[in-house]
Amino acid sequence: MNTHNPLQTIETSYHAALGAISELTTLIQSPHKFTNYLTQVQQTPVQLFQDLATKGKNMEQDMNSFWKNYFCDSGNKSSFPKYIERADGQAFNQPYEIKGTKMYGFVVEGSMAKLQEVCDKYLNDPNNGEIEYRPAMNYLILTFNKIDSLSSIYPPDYEKGTVHEEEAIFWMLTVVGKKVGPLFIAERLAWFMPYLYVNNSPILVSGREVYGFFKQLGVFQIPDLNQEPDSFTVDTLVFKDFSPNSQSIDARLLEVRRIGTGEQHQNLKTWDNFTDAAKAIANILFENNEIVLPGLQLPFNLLEYLIEKIVPLVTLKQIRDVENSKKACYQALIESPMQLQTFYGGKLFGFNNFGDQFQLKINNFASQPVVQDLGLHKGYSPGSESINIPVKLGFVLHFDFTLKDGKAVWQAQQK
Repeated sequence: MNTHNPLQTIETSYHAALGAISELTTLIQSPHKFTNYLTQVQQTPVQLFQDLATKGKNMEQDMNSFWKNYFCDSGNKSSFPKYIERADGQAFNQPYEIKGTKMYGFVVEGSMAKLQEVCDKYLNDPNNGEIEYRPAMNYLILTFNKIDSLSSIYPPDYEKGTVHEEEAIFWMLTVVGKKVGPLFIAERLAWFMPYLYVNNSPILVSGREVYGFFKQLGVFQIPDLNQEPDSFTVDTLVFKDFSPNSQSIDARLLEVRRIGTGEQHQNLKTWDNFTDAAKAIANILFENNEIVLPGLQLPFNLLEYLIEKIVPLVTLKQIRDVENSKKACYQALIESPMQLQTFYGGKLFGFNNFGDQFQLKINNFASQPVVQDLGLHKGYSPGSESINIPVKLGFVLHFDFTLKDGKAVWQAQQK
């Protein structure tokens, strides 16, 4: 909070008051948490105030979104037809509340050239340069996530209940901006997920139809928090080769295994808050917590970005045209904010030669060209059956978050 800006001070205090009302309501419903809450007030009053302000700001955004969706029918979207609901519908209405996320993350090194090709194919070429996405770094994060519950925040789907989710995701961080003459003007950061696997159809359908996430079904082996992080696997439907006679099969695609326990290090400790987790990861990956775009010397302070606790996600949402399969009857770039709500804790497993060492094995299939697309190994041979990739660092985080309404930052003209 900037105490030299009176307007910002008033706004932050207002948000903190809203957050306090929400927290008081929770304590009334769960009085057994009151003792822990008093301890937190005494130990970290400044952090508590910031958390209340963040929660209050989220409440204000949710109220504005609810009002806009259900009571305001203005603007270009007023001409949209009403969505026809079904009892067995699987495209749940957004925004979503996601609770009890246990995220195991493994950082691997890719190729900047290959990642730029990914950005061009799925983000830049469709919009003809109106918006440009560039890889911010050559690191990718492969996460294996166990989620206790996902539910819609608003009716009618709120009344249906919750869905348990398991997923595996490759995350790549992008810098978003525009070309002005020969210069690239960077504006913000956004995460893109080139490969994303989930365990059930409602999660797949909702992600694809609502936000445009290119989700695929998978079967997972992910340990619980009270288990040793020895093995993580993803099986999915694949085509080993492409030919008119090829038959799809269920096969192992990804496997992360702990291959050794290295020397312990003072930084290998648990995190009690999100700020500490963000600092530790950023310090390992980047010098001075800054990302510098190659050739432009334009820094982004990664730590400041992460501590905002809002992670914008970018997707290419498209629907194949029914009359011409080579065309898309709808195509748009969607940016959707994923916002942290509650952080329960986390831990760094290891990095470089300290702590546990992990190895990622990827089996090669024509329908899952993960290694080739992301440039995950310089010595990879296209004919190889599989390849082993070293993991730079491993961590686990436990948190709740919301996936809010998305925004079309670019949309193809309807003809």
